[in-house]
Amino acid sequence: MIKVAALYLLSSFFLANAGENLVVESNGCVMKVKDFAGFSSGKTSEGETIVKYKYKDGRVRDIKVGCEDMTLADAIAGDYVQEKDGLKVGTGSHPLSKANLYSGSNWSGVEGVYFLGAVCFTTSFEAGRDHVFFIETCGEEKDTKEVRRSFLSLLKHAETYYVEPTNK
Repeated sequence: MIKVAALYLLSSFFLANAGENLVVESNGCVMKVKDFAGFSSGKTSEGETIVKYKYKDGRVRDIKVGCEDMTLADAIAGDYVQEKDGLKVGTGSHPLSKANLYSGSNWSGVEGVYFLGAVCFTTSFEAGRDHVFFIETCGEEKDTKEVRRSFLSLLKHAETYYVEPTNK
């Protein structure tokens, strides 16, 4: 009887949480993710979209999220320089120490790490054929590595798309 009650309570918990999604929207670019431990989304007082990342020690980092009307190829051409052995330098005038192409279930992207008085992580990824998400955050090396690792893991499970924003 105790086993049956425990199984019932456990199955109720999983069913109640099965439908939860993290939805991030910025100017029509939408990212939807299930299993998003450590992340939430919101808006700043200026209306900018942010993703909040909660570190294991309880601190929170706000990461600005933008959306641009361009293809990923245009974003890469504008922000990264392609060399024989892969993406090497870019994001305007900031030299990248690391850059990689990556993809999820319905999108492709590129991410980079560079130093600008602090360790910075940047990523651009598709939100539809003609729209791209942009994310950039800087901080202590250890913290930025954790955010980068967690964010890329989050993105692997994300679905992204674009919807025409409604003027409210």
